[in-house]
Amino acid sequence: MLSRRSLGLVAAALAVSTFTAIAAFGQSAQKLFFIQRSKNANEVHYDARVLGDGNLDPKNPVDGYWLNKAEDGSRSPITLLQRIAYGFDVDSNGNGTYTMKLKALPDRPLTLLKVSDRWRAQTTISGKQAYMNRIYVATDESGVFPKVLYVDVFGEEVGSGKAIQEHMVKN
Repeated sequence: MLSRRSLGLVAAALAVSTFTAIAAFGQSAQKLFFIQRSKNANEVHYDARVLGDGNLDPKNPVDGYWLNKAEDGSRSPITLLQRIAYGFDVDSNGNGTYTMKLKALPDRPLTLLKVSDRWRAQTTISGKQAYMNRIYVATDESGVFPKVLYVDVFGEEVGSGKAIQEHMVKN
């Protein structure tokens, strides 16, 4: 049986080896934006997968996952069924930028581009070019399937950095 001290040393060694393994691959993550829902505190996060040279991983440029804030704060993958609402497609534009389309908002493409050494998701919010920060989805959960009531999109206006928001009511 391990003592508390030994157990702590083993945990620290595992943490260091995990960090070293990630660093060895030369990949890091940068937050792009996230989706909040009225249903509970859990959020869907979308991160840019950045290589050691600062470019996105061409094979898998975006990581989408759940941050389980309503439970224990753990992270879990977006399941196959959940991809209907929270899935996405990413295509290279061939010039170092990428186009990302969310399944839930297919008519609102996002351009992933590097701005001041940080990857951002640029789109149109309230008719203006903006960097998306988050989306809030309000739903009615009383039926068999949830019904989207409205979606709010939040970001920062390109150039001014001014906060911008768009409210979209779903029919």
